[in-house]
Amino acid sequence: MKSVRVPAYAKVNLCLDVLGRRADGYHELRTIFQTITLHDTLELEANRAGRIDLRIIGNPALAGGPGLDNLVHRALDKLRRELRLRQGVRAVLTKRIPVGGGLGGGSSDAAAALIGLLRLTGKRIEAAHLAEIASGLGADVPFFLHGGRALGIGRGDETYPLPDVPRR
Repeated sequence: MKSVRVPAYAKVNLCLDVLGRRADGYHELRTIFQTITLHDTLELEANRAGRIDLRIIGNPALAGGPGLDNLVHRALDKLRRELRLRQGVRAVLTKRIPVGGGLGGGSSDAAAALIGLLRLTGKRIEAAHLAEIASGLGADVPFFLHGGRALGIGRGDETYPLPDVPRR
């Protein structure tokens, strides 16, 4: 079976301004995201079982568990439905980034799942629609579709690429 391996890089916020609460309950943000070298690895392989099989290795305590609430599982499920795929996916997530630590570990993994499933299947989707799917998974998931350095506004899901800074 065909398989793909996708790195899921962590991020830091180089600055973060919280401007107040929005009507939708989120906070209005202005931030600069920057990916760093710390990363998880997601391996995807198609299977004929028609379901998502997620296994977490490395440090599973960092991932919050392999259940249906895991962002990788949710991202794969959402994109499989969107693409109307019958085939299942076996996913192995090697965790190094803590979820909930402000480094974007879960969000980065979700973006890697979206990118990986598109590579695995050879399917294409409009960038704006993919960003919309990513935003539905979490506010900073769209940033991880491209990574690098970017200005994040709104909930953090509206991003604009910035020039990279010298490596430190």
